[in-house]
Amino acid sequence: MIYEPMSRRLVVTFAVTGGVLFVAGLIARPANITVAVVLFLVAVAVLGLAGYGVLDRFVDARKRSRRAS
Repeated sequence: MIYEPMSRRLVVTFAVTGGVLFVAGLIARPANITVAVVLFLVAVAVLGLAGYGVLDRFVDARKRSRRAS
């Protein structure tokens, strides 16, 4: 099995989607608190995936730089 870090495009997609869901939660908050809470929870999950992807790419870059030296 060959391991590859998460692509930069996917990390950016997760980050933008999380941001959009967060803003949608802020907009939905006055009208329907249940929808807002669900949107916030999904936004946290998606932003967590983006954070994981950034960390994954960072660790992979460090491993590659250590192998090169």
